[in-house]
Amino acid sequence: MIVLDEIERKYKLSSDNFTKNYVAQGKPVIISGVIPSWNSFSQWSLKYFNQLSPSLNIYAKNFSDKEIEICSLTMGEYIKLIENYEADSLNNPSPPYCHDLPLFSLIPSLIEDAQPFPLDYLPKWYWYKWWRYCQFFLGCSNSITPLHFDCLLTNNIFCQIVGRKQFTILLPEDAKYCYRKGWRWFLVNPENPDFNKYPEYKNAKPIRFIVNPGEILYMPPGTLHHVRSLDMSISFNIDWHTRKSCLNAIAASVKGMPPQNSYYNFLLAMGLVFKIPSSVIFKFYKSYLNYVS
Repeated sequence: MIVLDEIERKYKLSSDNFTKNYVAQGKPVIISGVIPSWNSFSQWSLKYFNQLSPSLNIYAKNFSDKEIEICSLTMGEYIKLIENYEADSLNNPSPPYCHDLPLFSLIPSLIEDAQPFPLDYLPKWYWYKWWRYCQFFLGCSNSITPLHFDCLLTNNIFCQIVGRKQFTILLPEDAKYCYRKGWRWFLVNPENPDFNKYPEYKNAKPIRFIVNPGEILYMPPGTLHHVRSLDMSISFNIDWHTRKSCLNAIAASVKGMPPQNSYYNFLLAMGLVFKIPSSVIFKFYKSYLNYVS
């Protein structure tokens, strides 16, 4: 049974309130009133990205039940595919989804468009060049990310800049009802669940809601989420650990977490627990930004 919009919404949530009542409690929340002051909120568009770097080589993903297929193309080529689809979706195929792209590192001028970023929501260890930990999502309407959780069991701050996205989330305790495939993907389609094939899903409590332009969604570690773009959409997120979530993630190494994921969590523990500066750790961690798990 879908619970519609059962998620708290807060305006300009203070960092203390955010940390105490949401991060520490493992509770999702939508935060408004932060992004509208950024230049990105009024400036980012397909045209804007195309003007900045049309020849930039990027990658996009096709998701299927069997695998994630990666394709390479330029920003200009990709934007043309999106424009054609949005103009006539009946006669143009749905483009692949530009999903988890470290665009701040590829187009550094975009960093100034996302200021002032709410750094006080994050542990101070992440403040130095925070944008290096961010991943972008750029795609047409009806782009879908299947049900999954974030592979390092990190916290997730998701910033919706352009367009709307529909999220269906399930808290970690409901993962056992969703028929896991591998480490972090799940077989159930929460938009149209097949109860004959996946009967245990009847016990799950999915929550469905829309994240609007200018809103930030916080998801605790291990939150399952299925995401559909309702419009052409531009978003980015930052995955981050607290000391507690990092140690919990390392403990998950004995519960099926892939060794490479454990390696990245170990690196983050070196910073968050043992205080090695992020400037030292990142040179080893940055390959995670191109890691498909």
